[in-house]
Amino acid sequence: MSAAATGKMIAICDSDLSYASRLMEYLRMETGIPAGIRLYTSAEKLLEDPAARKAALLVIAQSQYSEAVAEAGFPELLLLSEDDVWQGEEPENISKYQSISNIVICIRSRCAAGEESVVSMRHGKPMVRIGVYTPVTRCLQTTFTLTLGQILARQHKVLYMNFEAFSGFERMLQREFQGSVSDLIYYNECAREKLAGQLEMMTEEVGGLHFLPPLKSFVELRSIRKEQWSSLLRTIEKVTEYEFLLLDLTEHTDGLLDILRNCDRVYTIVRDDTFSRARYLQYEDILRRMDYEDVRMRTQHWRFPLFRELPRGIEDLTRGELAAYIREHLLEGPD
Repeated sequence: MSAAATGKMIAICDSDLSYASRLMEYLRMETGIPAGIRLYTSAEKLLEDPAARKAALLVIAQSQYSEAVAEAGFPELLLLSEDDVWQGEEPENISKYQSISNIVICIRSRCAAGEESVVSMRHGKPMVRIGVYTPVTRCLQTTFTLTLGQILARQHKVLYMNFEAFSGFERMLQREFQGSVSDLIYYNECAREKLAGQLEMMTEEVGGLHFLPPLKSFVELRSIRKEQWSSLLRTIEKVTEYEFLLLDLTEHTDGLLDILRNCDRVYTIVRDDTFSRARYLQYEDILRRMDYEDVRMRTQHWRFPLFRELPRGIEDLTRGELAAYIREHLLEGPD
């Protein structure tokens, strides 16, 4: 549908003419943008043009955003943040320096008239969230979580998410993943109606367990706010039929304790050597002091014996001593 047919217009306001022109050309190449595009190099020029007030959406750089712009009455506004400081819920803001394709996804969504919130597609029981986290290092947390996932996947639909700064999954599996969880974050914020399809397309499989390609760097991981994680996890439950969601968590995750609080089960691996015990006791103390006593009370501890041999690959972790130990203790309940 042409801009003339819709009568809608997008206004872009940025003093960086090179960037603004590139964004405008990218938008014009997108067949799904139902609007004309007008470019302004300053907030003054934007506010001087009466036609700009009729824009269906104003996309404005943080450096040009002012109280006068905020009070001008633009019906929809998207702020392009130019620093690493989150600008709050209002106005909606995304980083200017991310992929332009992600920005375009958000613009397309904001231009869609009458867009509704994501509708739940779930027909079965509520999804069970299992959060796995320990402050103890080199304790088999990821191996344990993947093995647990593959065991559960024999009888249930299970999705695994990895929150490590360096997962190494592509090299271990000798695959090149299409996208990562960061793409789902942007779809969830800017085009939720497409998230279910994107999630299905991105999902990988190992040993019968479905997993989402992890973030590609610790920089990406640290840039995602706890509110974004909470929203994405809620959306995954609504648009999928997964029975279990396994969260392999680390302290690099913003909102770690809130994510654990919202899990149905919390598993923590502990060891009895001096250093490991000291780390865990410090973690417990933090839970108490920060009013996350409920997380501590619901945590189930796993103590592993000394295994003679561990699986060499992650394609099939359901054989061997670790898998046998997990099966046994799933029935009995971990300590």
